[in-house]
Amino acid sequence: MNTWKCILPLFLVVIFSCSPNQKKGEVIYFSGRIANAQTDSVYLLLNNREKGFALDFDGNFSDTIQLVDEGYKKLSIDREEFIMYLIPGDSLILDTDLNQIESHFKFSGKGENKNNYLVDKTFKTDQFLTENQAIFKLAPQDFRNKIKAFHQLVYQNLEKSDIKASFVKKEEKNLNYDFINLLYTYKDSYAYYNPAAEQLPVNFLTELDEIDLDNEDDYKTYQSYRNIVLTHLQELLYQGFSADALLQKIKSPSIKKGFLNMLIYELNPNDPNSVAIYETIKKHCDYKPWLDEADKRMKK
Repeated sequence: MNTWKCILPLFLVVIFSCSPNQKKGEVIYFSGRIANAQTDSVYLLLNNREKGFALDFDGNFSDTIQLVDEGYKKLSIDREEFIMYLIPGDSLILDTDLNQIESHFKFSGKGENKNNYLVDKTFKTDQFLTENQAIFKLAPQDFRNKIKAFHQLVYQNLEKSDIKASFVKKEEKNLNYDFINLLYTYKDSYAYYNPAAEQLPVNFLTELDEIDLDNEDDYKTYQSYRNIVLTHLQELLYQGFSADALLQKIKSPSIKKGFLNMLIYELNPNDPNSVAIYETIKKHCDYKPWLDEADKRMKK
């Protein structure tokens, strides 16, 4: 798992709601056993909140989740992270041993098929990147071709499975977002891996022009899409666009909240640009815990 995590850019993907949503969702039951865990809790990152599951002495846990919107969520166990797909009404049981995680990590219950596929995809992706450590030294088109070929194989195996067609369609879109994420990784690490090569063309990431970067539904559904949108906004910020102007252009409420949360972690009292960002946060957000965090960061 470590190879995959080390090469990915550092994205802020835990997004907290600036105006907490009071809408009630359906219950998801999540339980299981995590053998040889070195922590007392595991966590599900659910777009707008974090849900913790306490482990007993033997690694057992059991609790419920209130969930309104289905989609890709992140499960964090010790230092390992796994993408799950949760639908309100699911009931999942996890059985894993962290000492033999690649051979002993399995879901059962309602929703098991799609989540076992996602776990298998994670391990195969990690194996692919481990076995192709020189992939980021490839020429841009060769890199694209190699990643596309790998994702096509993943998708073909998914089509052959007994997973519902509705999820297969979502995963096809998700794989495209995964692909764009890897293009971002390649772009950000290109100079490091190819110091003697020519600079990447300015229009290297043409895929960004082909997707809607202000899509409320996709932001709530796809983990990879959230990464793409926030990274794009962060790049615009570094290019000199004002945080206030960017926030005024965003139509999606969830993206606005995500960007505001990201801005808080950009604050640095020693950076003159942080003063304008701090004022922008106070202008666009009235959620006191966020404002308190912004105040604390500006006083360090």
